[in-house]
Amino acid sequence: MEIELLITIGIYLFILTSMLFIGLGHTYRDFLEPFKNIKLVLFALLVNLVLIPVAGYLVATVFALSGAMLVGFLLMTSAPGASYGPRLAEVSGGDVPFATGLMFLLCTVALVSTPITLILLMPEDSVINMWPVIRTLVLLMVIPMAAGLLVRAKWPAIAKKLEAPVVWASYIMILVVMLLFLATVLFSPGAVGGLTKLFGTFGIAAMVIVVGISLVLGYLCGGPTTGTRRSLATGSAIRNAGMAMLFATSIFGENVSEVLPVLIVYIIVQTVMVGLAAGKWRKQSAPGAV
Repeated sequence: MEIELLITIGIYLFILTSMLFIGLGHTYRDFLEPFKNIKLVLFALLVNLVLIPVAGYLVATVFALSGAMLVGFLLMTSAPGASYGPRLAEVSGGDVPFATGLMFLLCTVALVSTPITLILLMPEDSVINMWPVIRTLVLLMVIPMAAGLLVRAKWPAIAKKLEAPVVWASYIMILVVMLLFLATVLFSPGAVGGLTKLFGTFGIAAMVIVVGISLVLGYLCGGPTTGTRRSLATGSAIRNAGMAMLFATSIFGENVSEVLPVLIVYIIVQTVMVGLAAGKWRKQSAPGAV
């Protein structure tokens, strides 16, 4: 019971530090960058808020996913706006200012869109206490991000100094969550929802397919330039693990360790696949590339 509480606290601290880092590293102008092309913004919202969640639901239905696997899978496909999207856009040779503004936009819109998406797509027996979750979203996401933006606007030198320790704190928190999960689930006899069970299901295959679909949709809808296509592809395929974890704690409560394996494996799958795609695109952009 105590370890489950520590996992929940770790998830909260991961979300808080991630959003604070976003605020410290950006200005209000970054939020406006995507709006230079309204048509592209609409396509980005369509891909992230509608097409990817629907694709996730259809793939889950085809593979007959159920239980914690289904819930965790839908949580990830329904939550857009991962904080490291701009970094992957940079690796891919994409349009970094657009990727930054897109991440900022998706993180903000997701506060409203994700609860609505989950209400529409989640199994009927999944109980989500929406208002407490939305309140927590505001406390853990909106306030830290706004505080970071304020510090960046008023005291840019201080914001610059804080960026590195805050992002490292975020990395440490997600690592702590993973280690605590491994300690309680993976090696426990008869553990429900452990990573070992994932390999006996179609869950990982479903994740690979949806991440691939997300990359393709983002690229096809990314506008006329290669930079924005790569940025929308990487930014769309990388889903918001922090928000997914927050909803997971609402649905599973003290039994959140049941769904954590699904979220962790999805994080690994999306990071590896998008990283490989970004690396390939970077090579294509290199001088002398064929």
